[in-house]
Amino acid sequence: MTATTEITEARTLKELLVSIRGGYVLHRPVLVEVDTRQRGERGEQTFERTMTLTEPVNWVESHGREYANSKFIVLGPNTLHAGTDVPVTIGRSRRCDVRIENDSVSKVHVSLTFDRATGEYFLVDENSRNGTFINGATVEPGARAQVWSGAYVCFGDAIYVFLDPPTLRQLARLMV
Repeated sequence: MTATTEITEARTLKELLVSIRGGYVLHRPVLVEVDTRQRGERGEQTFERTMTLTEPVNWVESHGREYANSKFIVLGPNTLHAGTDVPVTIGRSRRCDVRIENDSVSKVHVSLTFDRATGEYFLVDENSRNGTFINGATVEPGARAQVWSGAYVCFGDAIYVFLDPPTLRQLARLMV
């Protein structure tokens, strides 16, 4: 198995981190699926506390192991230069760059952009039916909202944790 094929075979965050630790280079952020039905009491408390935060926290130290067996989605093609200036569309439609199979997600729910000058990521709600939320705060339709690594992002009732490449590399280094 080569490093370039490992990403297609990784199904959980832990498997992705093993691939990164083994030399796979990931240039794109990921969404880690949050399944609140499977969270224990401690996980529910962590989730509720984190959803009220409005600023970045050290997610790696606080919650990294909690999501090790969660599924993930890579946000766009894994290339360093191609497509970085073009927004990545996320929604239910086959025309979206990233598809989420959930009835509460609109056909084209949000767009993700990366600002090269600042190194920051932004979500734009594309007038979605059920709204977009970052740590519980509503993203106004059409407005650019900053999203940081470790933020909980909700597209309707589909909940994910946003992780950027530097955070993923840090998580891979911390793995035992």
